Amino acid sequence: MTPPHLPTLQHLLDAGLPVVTAVVALEAIGAPLPGESLIIALGAALGHAHQSIVPAFFALWLGAVIGDSLGYAIGRRLGRHALLKHGGRIGLTEARLARAEALFARWGVGVVVVARFFVFLRQLNGVLAGSLGLPWWRFLAANMVGGALWVGVWLTLSDKVSGALVEVLKHLPGLKLVVLGAVVIGLAAVFVVRRRQSGRPHRGH
Repeated sequence: MTPPHLPTLQHLLDAGLPVVTAVVALEAIGAPLPGESLIIALGAALGHAHQSIVPAFFALWLGAVIGDSLGYAIGRRLGRHALLKHGGRIGLTEARLARAEALFARWGVGVVVVARFFVFLRQLNGVLAGSLGLPWWRFLAANMVGGALWVGVWLTLSDKVSGALVEVLKHLPGLKLVVLGAVVIGLAAVFVVRRRQSGRPHRGH
């Protein structure tokens, strides 16, 4: 028997992809939005509904690449001075900027590839690359690879975990509410911890 909440979930999936894509793009420009958390939630919803993650992957990947590219253009146009002048509104202090510059100086485009997996670097990856003068084509190539890895990893993991969980719960109806409650509490705890860590001030050396 089909659970009564599935039509509502389907409506959420239909409306959710454009919203998540927009959030991912805006986060890449520097907006303090939960792009990664929404990707995980969308992947879990797709797994629950047994839908392919391929369309979502390409849409989210494109949003991530476009967002970082716009961030690059902003950083290139405004430069370091403007970032320091206005960056305090989004937590960009001189100490944080100096650490990011040191990472870029040491690892170059490698930072662009892995930056999306880290809070703060994800939000300002493109902006910092542009302000530091990283060559555009090298940035774009690394941006495309990093975006594909980031979106692919979180969509795939959340999709597979959700699908496996649903299959188990079909045979354990008595434990459904307990397991789902534990998952919700666990995700909420992870979200709170990550928010606290991202908001914790960093001391300069």
